[in-house]
Amino acid sequence: MKSSKSLRRKPARRQQSQRFLVVVEGVVTEVEYLNALKRSRQMRSIDVQIETGHTDPIGIVTAAKTHRRDAMRTDPYDQVWCVFDAEAKVSQACRTGLAHAVQIAIEGRIDVALSNPCLEIWLLWHLEDQTAWISSETAQRRCRELQILSEGKHLRNAAELVRLAEAAKHRAVAMDNQHECARKRKPEDRNPSSGMYKLVESIHFAFPPRN
Repeated sequence: MKSSKSLRRKPARRQQSQRFLVVVEGVVTEVEYLNALKRSRQMRSIDVQIETGHTDPIGIVTAAKTHRRDAMRTDPYDQVWCVFDAEAKVSQACRTGLAHAVQIAIEGRIDVALSNPCLEIWLLWHLEDQTAWISSETAQRRCRELQILSEGKHLRNAAELVRLAEAAKHRAVAMDNQHECARKRKPEDRNPSSGMYKLVESIHFAFPPRN
């Protein structure tokens, strides 16, 4: 007969063994958001690398591949992500090499959190709806009006913003569905859109919240 001790169920524990690499092009907003996200979860490791050399989409994906290769022998990454925008800030034209960069990432098993027109659409969705086409300048200005961003593109309250990520996710998913219904498959045609919710969701799934 088994003892009562052997029948006692141990509480389930979520594994915290995953290691993330996120390569970004922005030196302020993206880093502040990801750092706030890191502080909100119980993480083993999430490295945020700022690509300051070749900040075009292909350069960012190439940098991610290099960082992953360099870490392969010592402490490999479980997930590798690139975060970049679809449009140039001044011309509003689709960035050179965008589609090629996305294809290279797919072939290299690298995930992309692509925002169109820019990361600010993801930030904006934390507080309000935006379903019509929007320019980078308008999205950035609206984020300043809502006190999400300061003039220097710093997040005014990154911790509070991260707590509202679920609302942003619902808006991003709804827009993805709308674009799919309209058969808009090219990244440059999906304005507004943001894949940041996929990155946030992956981090939430991998790491439990901090008490």
